[in-house]
Amino acid sequence: MAQIPRPRHRNDFEIALICALRIEHDAVEALLDENYETDGFSYGKAPGDHNAYTLGRIGNHHVVLVQMPGMGKAYAAGVASSLRTSFDGIKLGILVGICGGVPNTAEGAETLLGDVVISTTVIQIDLGRQYPHKFVRKDSLEENLGRPNSEVRAFLEKVSGQLSRQRVKDRTAYYSEELCKEKRLEYPGVENDKLYQPQYRHKHQLQSSCTVCAQCRTIDDEVCEIALNSSCMDLMCDDRYLVSRNRIIKARGLSSDGIPTTDTEGTREPSIHFGRVASGDTVMKCGQHRDDIAEREKVIAFEMEGAGMWECLPTVVIKGVCDYADSHKSKKWQGYAAVTAAACTKAFLGEWRTTGRRDALADCPTVQGMANPAR
Repeated sequence: MAQIPRPRHRNDFEIALICALRIEHDAVEALLDENYETDGFSYGKAPGDHNAYTLGRIGNHHVVLVQMPGMGKAYAAGVASSLRTSFDGIKLGILVGICGGVPNTAEGAETLLGDVVISTTVIQIDLGRQYPHKFVRKDSLEENLGRPNSEVRAFLEKVSGQLSRQRVKDRTAYYSEELCKEKRLEYPGVENDKLYQPQYRHKHQLQSSCTVCAQCRTIDDEVCEIALNSSCMDLMCDDRYLVSRNRIIKARGLSSDGIPTTDTEGTREPSIHFGRVASGDTVMKCGQHRDDIAEREKVIAFEMEGAGMWECLPTVVIKGVCDYADSHKSKKWQGYAAVTAAACTKAFLGEWRTTGRRDALADCPTVQGMANPAR
């Protein structure tokens, strides 16, 4: 394979990969095929740009990997704005990381922990009016986030098709497996993929354990601070309230009738889901609110940065499902979900086509032979 030349200038980078958390950034960085800024070399950045960058290559694409200073829309908007000052050739921003998933997509597909969500649009769910009896989201044409540009929309239509989606799924599984080996990260196991009924609260289940939790019977009742920071095992959450799901049953080596079967091939590989993603600064930790918003807005996941980037940069959100956005959420699956999101991003970029400008660089010398490649 011919050597892919490095860009001459910062404006020759077309892909930006943005991560809010360190575990997200580390997973993406581990999948770089080449790191360009080594041995003291740097492309530099524009005056006043406070972003932290890692520049390199994934496949045929020169990418800018950005580490955000924190979570949320405000940080995301600031990062996207500064990114534009230093890299004015960026055509696609991909927000890579972890999210809370809706158990069933708008099309009825089951979502499991470790699956990956790819946004077709982003809904800002915390912009609206708070009345005494309810919150009403602003959803007029002027107040909604715009849809992706025509190039991104056309690409999403292509990659969500049967053949492209299968290629992305297969490559995601391959890259995930390789990255898990490299990071010595184990798949958490289907036995730890637990979805409780939405009304079943995460609290001390024994009434004698806590007087506050003992009084918690409705969605508006309080639970104690200890329960908020405890595991389901510590609180003795009852598995009788788990929701049965066909993919979990099959992954455990059982048929839909509960009969043992050897047909488990591919059952633990992450599925890829396309759809609307809800974005806001509030962490979703309520199964009933999750389902209400999912039903009303037809969203398939909840995250915290997409709305901040959306108006600044042509953006696609690619995030691994690390919890079910309910009160039982924990950090057990975060590392694995970050890996599947990074792997899916690499697979996704395998379908993205570059412009003619970069192809024209095929005869250019590599960075090592340039005196001053930074612009």
